[in-house]
Amino acid sequence: MRFLVIISLVIWLGSCGNEAANKEILDAQAIHKMNRALIEISMEDIFSPPVATRVFAYPNLISYDIYLHGRGQSILSDITAGQIKPVFNDTLNIDYSFAAMEGYYNIAKKLVFSEHLADEIIEDLRLAVDSLGMSSSRKQQSIDYGKKISDQMINWIDADGYAGVKADDFYTIRGHDSTWVLTPPNYEQALEPNWKNLRPIFLKNVADYQPKARPAFSTDPISDFYKEAHKVYVQFSENSDQERSIAKHWDCNPNEFIQKGHTMQFNHRISPPGHWLGIAKALADTRDVNLGKALKAYASITTAMFDGVIACWHTKYTDELIRPVTYINRYIDETWKPFIQTPPFPEYTSGHSVVSGCSSSILNEMYPNTAFVDYTEVEFGLPSRSFTSVYEAGEEASLSRYYGGIHYRFGVDNGLVQGRNIGQYILKQFSKYE
Repeated sequence: MRFLVIISLVIWLGSCGNEAANKEILDAQAIHKMNRALIEISMEDIFSPPVATRVFAYPNLISYDIYLHGRGQSILSDITAGQIKPVFNDTLNIDYSFAAMEGYYNIAKKLVFSEHLADEIIEDLRLAVDSLGMSSSRKQQSIDYGKKISDQMINWIDADGYAGVKADDFYTIRGHDSTWVLTPPNYEQALEPNWKNLRPIFLKNVADYQPKARPAFSTDPISDFYKEAHKVYVQFSENSDQERSIAKHWDCNPNEFIQKGHTMQFNHRISPPGHWLGIAKALADTRDVNLGKALKAYASITTAMFDGVIACWHTKYTDELIRPVTYINRYIDETWKPFIQTPPFPEYTSGHSVVSGCSSSILNEMYPNTAFVDYTEVEFGLPSRSFTSVYEAGEEASLSRYYGGIHYRFGVDNGLVQGRNIGQYILKQFSKYE
């Protein structure tokens, strides 16, 4: 089992403050620990990157929304046209910091397979608030309020189309020279071909956030497309140690396939969305932010990544573009292999670039010109990386897919812009609630 984070009573106590009259009992460490635990559960349950965006988005959105109720505001009431109804009166005995974590737990438990691991998190938290002296009536009313709001959200979540998307995941290979086919090393079936049909949280129409046109497919050596594929081929042999290190740092393959002789091994690691949650925490730690700002950061980047991946998958499974490894093997060098493993879905645009564009554009607005160290991959045996800004990190994350040989340069560049545009739109929606 990869549930590496055990949130003990002692840790919870260290992240809480003493309860005064109507004072919030939890600080930002509470949501940091909830998200870290959910990352561990997502690795345990082996969620793909698209599914991970959904698993992270809904719990973080409900926790921030419940926290805003204490200030007389609700995002979810507005975007669900009143399906989710907050209560703004008779709530003096509710601790919204605690109720927000209860809401997070209720939604997270619904979305994961390892429900018992979610139970462990909330049990520790409840013991902690007992030890801090929270009255039993205040504790229970906060628990009840978190459940009341999250139960309403569950009904809304159930209508997002996920069941249909997962039930009808068959994909037909088109068979054209330009279109995607299964790729080595293990020739997996297309991943989430119907994810584009999922209901976004904020985007009204994902078609409004499509990238500019890519070079037209061609096998002619003088064509722009051939030249772009040849750049990938040449880049592989010219990669510096630094560029290879960048490719590995941002690989974020949640289910890496490794073949050695006649043996096969799968390594479970953090996904790109999980990596960006880690960066959000690293940035928060540089400023010692309060709970409200931490909740907003997590809610905004996770909903942006969720909507961004839906838009990206709309592009991918509409364009259905061939991956570099297939093109290069057919038309340039049949023995060529990319530096990192090619994921099982069409090339254009880069999903990692979209996710990185979404997250970095939002976090750059919230933490401008903030240097930080990214330790996310240290637990997987890779060194940390330092950045002068989160914007720089987003650009590097996007470019890593080109260094890794799994994307054309236009796929990562246009994907990054696509993600930034979505991130800026999502941040504007959240900025209405301050």
